[in-house]
Amino acid sequence: MASGRPPFDVRECLLRGLTYAAPLRAAVRLVLYDRESPAERRAVKSIEEQEVYLGELPLMTETGTFIINGTERVVVSQLHRSPGVFFESDRGKSHSSGKVLYTARIIPYRGSWLDFEFDAKDCLFVRIDRRRKLPVTILLRALGLDDTRILGYFFEHNVFHVTPTGLILDLVPERLRGEIAAFPIKLEDRVLVEEGRRVTARQVRELKT
Repeated sequence: MASGRPPFDVRECLLRGLTYAAPLRAAVRLVLYDRESPAERRAVKSIEEQEVYLGELPLMTETGTFIINGTERVVVSQLHRSPGVFFESDRGKSHSSGKVLYTARIIPYRGSWLDFEFDAKDCLFVRIDRRRKLPVTILLRALGLDDTRILGYFFEHNVFHVTPTGLILDLVPERLRGEIAAFPIKLEDRVLVEEGRRVTARQVRELKT
């Protein structure tokens, strides 16, 4: 494969609206074998070679540019963000009170970018392709979540059972870690955590089992 000389120089391509390029050609060889010869030792019947024109190859000028249809152009490399989830904070520089505001950006392989950001009142908003911010609940409802599921993701809730003798609370062991027990916590017939004592990680593991 080889390229020839360009038919026009740079100045003439600029004046005539042409592309500064050189013809690209490749040498192609066609080998014909004798069909009647043995398969393991095929005899060559004839060999033909011909130069085939493949197209025009744009050439770079001495100044590092290309001439395309009479217009001088350059190649500019672009940096693309890798797909993934990125978390950032403004380190207290965005708000006058110095409160740290956090943001998260979801960059997919294809499609729209999603930016999640908190304001000074801890309200969560979302931007789609860096446009006007919307309450995040609008996006969650568009994804098919109802209000009950949305509240379940952002707020803790307790389950009480009504009995003739009073209320029974379903304890979630993970929530008790580091908390001070407001009442004795029992495991079967023994008191695991006394009232006024802090719940430890070991006691949480016992409650989970």
